[in-house]
Amino acid sequence: MTTQTIPKSSNSNVENWYLVNYAKKITRPFGIIGALFGLIALFGYAFNIEPLYRPFANGPATHPITALCMLCIGLMLGVSNNTKQLPYLIVLPLIVFVLTFIRMLDLLSGSSMLTSLTPFSGTVEAQLLAGKSNYMGINSSIMLMGIALSLLLYNQHHKAESQCFAFISLAIPMISLTGYAYNINDFYGQMSILTTTIGLILAISSITTTAGHGAVKAILSPYIGGKIARLQTIVGYLFPTIMGYLMVKSLSSSESDLFGLFVVAICWFIILMIAISAILQERSDKNRRIAEHQLAHAAMTEPLTGLANRRKFNQVAAQTLTDSERTKQAMWLFIIDIDHFKKVNDIGGHDMGDRVLVEVANVLKRSVRNDGLVCRIGGEEFAVILSNLDGVTAHIVANNIRQNIADMVIEYWSEQHGPITASIGCTSNQGNTTIESMHKLADTAIYQAKNNGRNQVVFMPSVPAV
Repeated sequence: MTTQTIPKSSNSNVENWYLVNYAKKITRPFGIIGALFGLIALFGYAFNIEPLYRPFANGPATHPITALCMLCIGLMLGVSNNTKQLPYLIVLPLIVFVLTFIRMLDLLSGSSMLTSLTPFSGTVEAQLLAGKSNYMGINSSIMLMGIALSLLLYNQHHKAESQCFAFISLAIPMISLTGYAYNINDFYGQMSILTTTIGLILAISSITTTAGHGAVKAILSPYIGGKIARLQTIVGYLFPTIMGYLMVKSLSSSESDLFGLFVVAICWFIILMIAISAILQERSDKNRRIAEHQLAHAAMTEPLTGLANRRKFNQVAAQTLTDSERTKQAMWLFIIDIDHFKKVNDIGGHDMGDRVLVEVANVLKRSVRNDGLVCRIGGEEFAVILSNLDGVTAHIVANNIRQNIADMVIEYWSEQHGPITASIGCTSNQGNTTIESMHKLADTAIYQAKNNGRNQVVFMPSVPAV
């Protein structure tokens, strides 16, 4: 029904944020791509097809451990982004974390512990002796370790921390891409273009797992703050990158290295500032949206019973009738009028009258399915709108409502004055029937129910119960 409580937060509406939904949808395809290319690189080592792991003949190669880590991360992201379904998948980022941790220890201590764990180590050793580049460098290690930590934290529901490590990981391949674009070797070092590209894809895939939270959610927001943040992000990254590229072409090698570093630092500073401002803007805008929702809800709600009011009734009735005429499915209107309600107010006072109205409202909400609308349209008169019912079911629902009202026990009233009852007038749309004519037919049915002795259900036109 439409008489739900006001949400405390707008998070329940995130499913309507189409960019967040699109971002979540690319998680698994990107993960599968990463796993596939990791497998292709390992295939290249297994069958001695060097271009599969070294795209440029004299450039850096994707190390077997790097390819294995990409395969593990890609499988984690691609096979299932819900580790509750496949909990054993958490071992994959753990393997990556251990391998990259060992590699970083090797780099720091000068040891070679990872060599004994490296598949196809003979091929790697032969290429190193031939003067070719085939290392798992510090850049690749940090990137893969960051993605692994991001996935481990996400699995433990630490989404803000997960997103932070994913962004750190994303910075590494973006710096490497800048190095390839500017021809600055120090920016990509031992990181091959294959590792750079797949690392970028896997980092993005890791970020999209938390698309409904934090900075990513704020940037992807469909509201004004998100739109501004997306524009600023694109312009803030592309403009200094393009200008930097043009400037580097006119500088010497040493100058271009420093300028390239400056461009990368500026780009990431801009993105960081945009993300922070987007978060603050989204928080402020969320409060405004909640306030607007509360005002809209109040405008459509009857305060005593919490049911929809007459304005909401008119709005939903018109839309339901339009849908009914389009789909050729029946729309039903029940008008419920409490019998002898004036007697309740006269004897028990208005406090007792209010209590009866609230109890009747609660009975109606319990008696009507969730896709129906229950309204208080004035005084002791209530309305129910239902659709997609046949005549037999409509009879059952209406009589259940009547009986449930009669079965109510109102403290300090029922034991002295007997049950509260209601007369119910029912009608359905008849082709070109208008809301006004339906309401008149239902009112006529109520008068007939009253004349017949009250506590009755009458259908107009007559619909047999069968």
